[in-house]
Amino acid sequence: MDGGDGAFGGVEATVNAVVRAVRNEVKLHSALADKTVPFLMVYAEGETLEEVLASMPATPKAWTETFAEAWAAVAETQMPSMVSDRAAVWAGVGKTPPPPAAAAAAAFGGEGAAGRGGAAGSISGSGPFGDDYLAKMMEGLNVSEHDKTKLINDVTVQRISGLRILSLSLSLMSGHVHPLGEAAELRYGSDMRLCPLVKAQRKAGVESLDDLLKAKNKRHVAQHFTRLAKEYNDRQMIEEATLVSQFWAETSAAFEGDDSGLFTYMLEWNRHYAGRGIPKLLDTDLILRNMGRKGGAGDSAELKELRTAMATANSKVKAAEETSSSMLKRLQKLESAAGQEKTKGGEGAKSCFICGGDHLARNCPTKKGGGGKGSGGGAADKPIIDITEE
Repeated sequence: MDGGDGAFGGVEATVNAVVRAVRNEVKLHSALADKTVPFLMVYAEGETLEEVLASMPATPKAWTETFAEAWAAVAETQMPSMVSDRAAVWAGVGKTPPPPAAAAAAAFGGEGAAGRGGAAGSISGSGPFGDDYLAKMMEGLNVSEHDKTKLINDVTVQRISGLRILSLSLSLMSGHVHPLGEAAELRYGSDMRLCPLVKAQRKAGVESLDDLLKAKNKRHVAQHFTRLAKEYNDRQMIEEATLVSQFWAETSAAFEGDDSGLFTYMLEWNRHYAGRGIPKLLDTDLILRNMGRKGGAGDSAELKELRTAMATANSKVKAAEETSSSMLKRLQKLESAAGQEKTKGGEGAKSCFICGGDHLARNCPTKKGGGGKGSGGGAADKPIIDITEE
């Protein structure tokens, strides 16, 4: 940081360098470091490296008090032990820090955990936070071979034993804190909806988290997590209380104004992380997949509705066309009949040769007599002229 002539990178650069440096073989948790840097910037000052360092905490006690104040000022919640323990080690007042994921893998005879969760190598083989201790945290669980790596990472991330992880999974589904003994027989990574306790609860009419999500009642879901976090806090189980409260806060904030997406995501989250506690507060990959399915489902629903509307419209159009066709045929028949009547009147119309009227001569009203045979209307009626008279 020091340029050799008294120059340095500035107050903020110095504070960042100090807070994010490795001390006592550990680094501060990133969440705590992010809160501590701006908190210290209020007090740190100076124009040289020595002056800035002099304005910062100088003793382990001063550092731990600073961490507590910084966390309380921003988070307004109690600092999880997984964060405070590491901070105490960093400051120089705590015990040897927990081993990284690679050490946990070594305790189980596994490989490759270093690339997934922490630095390679083991801190201690037999200390209170060494490999033996971590192995003890995960022993006695019913877990398959291919799930052991997940278990190692889950214990490392959540900083609670495997049995407490199973108990947390059960409590998330039921909505109440259960004794560890009730989770002892459960299988790691199993679907908690199918465990006997949740089945009995459902039979008694008590809704599980799965039931609340399917009912799509956000208020009841919020009460579910709030009540569970309070129960954990009342029992002084701060790690679980923090995980539960942060999980709901992160998830509900990510789906603000999109309740449908919230319920779909949480159902998928419960399926994906069943029986694993809360190894990830917010899974962005699941959110993206959820958004994709939601878009597809919406498109499918809209398409189905459009097809139904089009089918209805087509039926109406077809009925109208049939009605129109029927009326047209009837009109054509009427026109044809009228044309035939007109043709008959032009070529063979009735015409009286006596008066020229539109009737037969025998029915002519101007005819004298009957006009029939033997009616006396012929030559016999004419007078006889005598041509012999001279």
